[in-house]
Amino acid sequence: MDKNIFASLLPSVEIPLVDLPTFWLERMRQVDVFTRKDSPRPVFIEEQLSTAVNVENNTGTLYFEQLERMCHQLASGLYHKVGVRHGDTVAIVLPNSIYYLVITMAIQLLGAICTPANPAYTAKELSDQISHSGSRFIIASSSSLSTIKDAINLLPTSCKQRMQLFNNCTLHILTGDHTSDSRSCDRVMGVRSVFEILSEKDYPRHRLYTKDQLSSTPAFVCYSSGTTGLPKGAMLSHYNVVANILQGISVHSQMVTSLPRTTLAALPLFHSFGLVQMAHCLPLCGSSLVTMSTFTMDCFLSAIEHYRITDSLLVPPVINALTKLATSGTKFNDISSLQWIISGASPLSASTIESFESCLPGIKVMQGYGLTETSPGLSLNMPDQRNIYSSGMLLPNIEVMVVDYQGISLPEGKVGELCFRGPNIMMGYFNNSEETQHTIDSNGFLHTGDIGYIDCQRHVYVTDRKKELIKFNGFQVAPAELEGVLLQHPHVLDCAVVGYFDNTRLTELPRAFLVLAPNQISTTLDANTIAKDIVDWMNSKVAYYKRLRGGFVIVDAIPKSASGKIVRRLLKHSPSNTNTI
Repeated sequence: MDKNIFASLLPSVEIPLVDLPTFWLERMRQVDVFTRKDSPRPVFIEEQLSTAVNVENNTGTLYFEQLERMCHQLASGLYHKVGVRHGDTVAIVLPNSIYYLVITMAIQLLGAICTPANPAYTAKELSDQISHSGSRFIIASSSSLSTIKDAINLLPTSCKQRMQLFNNCTLHILTGDHTSDSRSCDRVMGVRSVFEILSEKDYPRHRLYTKDQLSSTPAFVCYSSGTTGLPKGAMLSHYNVVANILQGISVHSQMVTSLPRTTLAALPLFHSFGLVQMAHCLPLCGSSLVTMSTFTMDCFLSAIEHYRITDSLLVPPVINALTKLATSGTKFNDISSLQWIISGASPLSASTIESFESCLPGIKVMQGYGLTETSPGLSLNMPDQRNIYSSGMLLPNIEVMVVDYQGISLPEGKVGELCFRGPNIMMGYFNNSEETQHTIDSNGFLHTGDIGYIDCQRHVYVTDRKKELIKFNGFQVAPAELEGVLLQHPHVLDCAVVGYFDNTRLTELPRAFLVLAPNQISTTLDANTIAKDIVDWMNSKVAYYKRLRGGFVIVDAIPKSASGKIVRRLLKHSPSNTNTI
């Protein structure tokens, strides 16, 4: 055995041989705060501060008894009234909703597969995912129907034939809406709501009992964010997801709150981080989830105050924006109930955590790390062993290996590509065996493409993306490191650093894309002067080979995926308005 393969130091968790909906529903019955006879807490609460919600026979809450009953009613309706069968794939194109898990579990109770999609996708992006995933059914919001139909029109003929006719309409679509307005609108368009097909009839519930069945049956096909190329469909088996829920619970359950635990679900549920580690995992820790259908900072802060939110899962851009807001002197909502923030999706610098906690005392930031391909969690900081410089401790049942550019394993403390093995590693990429073989080696290690190292306490450190490293005259420059420095400057609201090849110098040069904080800028200075001062300031703080020799570009926003990762490929080409240094 390779001495440079390091196992988690946390106690192993036992992974039951049971399918995802059976596991989750049975475990939820044991969570007293949701199942007690006297004053049970709701599992999901609809955030209603940002919109005027008109919901019939619904108070914006979903209790466990309702949730479980509705899962079976919807599974029956999908089977008898729609024709969903074992092995089918259903695309879910929905914003966050208290019914999101009802829909995914109803599909999985039939032995069908869910492929969540971003409701903000264009018709072309949706068409690509529907086509590639082999989806035969779509559940979407009414507001997405026009885009859905445009997406269907872009499908190849073979894909259109695969999608059966439903209720004399050309698309096999249901909506996930529960309002009277949406239902009347959908009937005109020939599409019914899932709430109109609920059924009490018996249906053939599909169960999985063996490890082979559980490991080879996808629960979800989640498409990666595609920050460096087109998205790929990661097949997450029932075994993968159940394992990662239990791995997450081992840490989440230690985050004790002084108030009844209530999580603000600001992350999108179509992303694996929000779907598994938030929506599936946290209710099993006794936390009610307040779902936000759309995110704005004002609504986020108002929801914390109104619902007495104790914790939230966020991405670094939101944490950085909160820090800027707190240091600007702007008065905002009472967020004293908030005690924990879990950060993921991309690295968060220790300096940003320190700045955040110094201006918002009482809130602790727990950084984690994972990938869509790992269901998604790999590491998370423990409350009693927090290390703000790391992305957390290796979760139970996971092994890590760090390799150099030749594939040779490295000892603790040495920087290389991070590779992981464990029960949460995906089955592979859907219909893409070449990429699967390139990503998962013959020993079962998934090669992340992330650069970092492991220490003796099994803390994981992520320094950058392998493909995003900038090579300047033979030196490797990590964009995330430079971004961490830039974000410390009070005039920088957001930023990204990419490399571009200079044909004159015959090397890559780091270039900064800057979003300036308008309330910090003096009217007597133009934006270029401010940006030049920022770059000079940063260059004084880093080694000479890390300086921004590629200049800077002032932009209104940094392009990011739904999970908050910078989409660097959109910044790669040198723009005409670059300011050279």
